[in-house]
Amino acid sequence: MKGLGALESRVMAVLWESPDALTVHDLVERLGDDERVPAYTTVLTVVTHLWEKNWVRREKIGRSYSYLPRRTRAEATTDLLREILDASPDAPAVLLHLARTASAHEVDALRRGLSDGRP
Repeated sequence: MKGLGALESRVMAVLWESPDALTVHDLVERLGDDERVPAYTTVLTVVTHLWEKNWVRREKIGRSYSYLPRRTRAEATTDLLREILDASPDAPAVLLHLARTASAHEVDALRRGLSDGRP
């Protein structure tokens, strides 16, 4: 994701995949599936930065925090696409090109979403 470092992106992916709020300990465990297991303090620093950047919200439970994403992955991706369109001198042309490169499944989802208001 734009504006996020590599570990921040990995942490967000873990948070988006979880239906529940996660502690730093939970995040370390789930990030440990990769070759490199980040240190607890590193993950704590990362989620603190994500909180400061308004990517996550946190809830105090006892003496520690649990973290949840502020937006869904789809909402965050939409925000990035919106930034790209806003920066373009011809946003309609960009959208048209995107539509022309979309798969049949994506076009179908777009048609359904535009006709009934749901993605």
